[in-house]
Amino acid sequence: MRNVTDKTKYFPYPQWGYISDPATFLDVHGRVLVWYLPGIMPLARVECLNEIHLPLKDSLVKCSKAGGQSQRRFGHRHVPEEDGNEKFGHGRFMNSPATFQQAHNVIPHVLWEHFWRLIDPQRLEDKVYESSSLKKQVVRQWLKDISYAEEFWNTIADIVLPDLAQVGRDAISAKADWVITQPPCPIRWPSIYLGIDVIVNQETPPHLDQASAPSLLNLVPGTMVFLAGKLLTHSVPKWEKGERIALAHYMKDAVHNRFGLARPAFTQQKHLLGKFLQT
Repeated sequence: MRNVTDKTKYFPYPQWGYISDPATFLDVHGRVLVWYLPGIMPLARVECLNEIHLPLKDSLVKCSKAGGQSQRRFGHRHVPEEDGNEKFGHGRFMNSPATFQQAHNVIPHVLWEHFWRLIDPQRLEDKVYESSSLKKQVVRQWLKDISYAEEFWNTIADIVLPDLAQVGRDAISAKADWVITQPPCPIRWPSIYLGIDVIVNQETPPHLDQASAPSLLNLVPGTMVFLAGKLLTHSVPKWEKGERIALAHYMKDAVHNRFGLARPAFTQQKHLLGKFLQT
């Protein structure tokens, strides 16, 4: 089955329709693959967070122009239907206090199996760096401005994915011993996730997150979705009105491995039920 490109031939996508209530998705062993918590942040708060991203507009556009083929691999620009004008710009860039020099590999899943044979995975002797974006004052200020929201999202992860949250905190603590920093001074990283991609007005094709691990669930806080991105195909299809800002939070398995941290266990439904019933 590993060599079958289109696995939907044997495992068709379920047709659940539109889900508007909080939900979890489990595998047959009761392991949590998705947490969906819509509405946990009031709309007014989301709008305030959106405004914080306005100073990043120029950085996003420059990134899109310079990204070339690499940028298009992650999708393409979405133009608002109303008048074609974008208040927040378009594009994406990666922010991380601990990353390898290679980019975060997110390849359309139908191409990944062939692409992987052509590249070398990170080695344990490879050096770990801060992403170059953290040198920009506008990005450093943006991280400070969203830190209060990141603390809120960290707290939610502590509750719904406790093992993952602990591994994330351990990675943040360990990075000081491994990361090569450059002026200005290292910034206080506000998230338990070592990677935050700012994605503005971009459609993305169906893909899997190959730099992750099965039990390292990603977070997209706008819709409050924790997702096993290495196991579940996901995308951002074309939408109609309005602009869309996504802060894709993720952990890199290779970086955790470099720090000597084991992968967290999957959160299981029975553990959560026992925890909540006790309280």
